[in-house]
Amino acid sequence: MKKISVLALVAFMPICGAFAGSGKNMNNNMNNSMNTQPAVWSVTEVVSLPDNTPVVMRGRITKNMGNNIFVFEDGSGTIMMEIDEESWNGNTVRVDDVVTVYGSVDKGSNYTEIDVESIVK
Repeated sequence: MKKISVLALVAFMPICGAFAGSGKNMNNNMNNSMNTQPAVWSVTEVVSLPDNTPVVMRGRITKNMGNNIFVFEDGSGTIMMEIDEESWNGNTVRVDDVVTVYGSVDKGSNYTEIDVESIVK
């Protein structure tokens, strides 16, 4: 019986060592998975993210450019957002309203915008 316990312990030790080296990332992942609210990104941060990165942003929609394109503004800057009709979730948003936007980064050769999945007022 002791041979099995020692063998199991020896087999488990490399796994523990792999996690020990990445303690900070593991803790962050655990905190993020336990936190019900995702991290909020600023416009300044979003422009440097890769294409298709999921983002949550908080700020104001300041202008309708037509064709489902809107200007979004937070304290760090502005960015264009593509917002389809269903993404509004029935909300009426005014320029002064602060909203939370859930979407993903859309990078082109000469632009970065956000493809919006939903807006919460």
